[in-house]
Amino acid sequence: MVESKVNELLEKMFQDIGEDVKIEDGKRFGGYYINLINLSEPALFIGKEGAVLRSIQYVVNIYAHRLDENFPTIILDVNGYKMKQYEMLKTVAINAALKAKRLREPVELRPMSASARRIIHLTLRNYPDIWTRSVGKEPLRRVVVDIKR
Repeated sequence: MVESKVNELLEKMFQDIGEDVKIEDGKRFGGYYINLINLSEPALFIGKEGAVLRSIQYVVNIYAHRLDENFPTIILDVNGYKMKQYEMLKTVAINAALKAKRLREPVELRPMSASARRIIHLTLRNYPDIWTRSVGKEPLRRVVVDIKR
């Protein structure tokens, strides 16, 4: 029920601005994943570093949780952008862990969003000899990857 209403909302939003969006959806990443495809200018709906996409996702989540407060978090994507970002961040995390092991010193990653930092932390949490922490203040907050001593 909520899924169909959310999809209807997205279709209406995009139809109103002249887009013939196609929606792929399902359960993924511990939430309800929606991938929007067939957009004329996908980058316009992603925005700089995903800012526009995060804003649309925020509005859609508010709508869904007003319909059902127990509905899982909606993860909105455009042409698999977030999926590619997720895979890239997992690679960054693993490379940082390998570098920390090789150099035997902490590896500080570039500043990133809270959601990107979370992916780094979650990727490395099952590595028994590696630990991570976030340092700094927004918007320059970043992850430090180090070996357990």
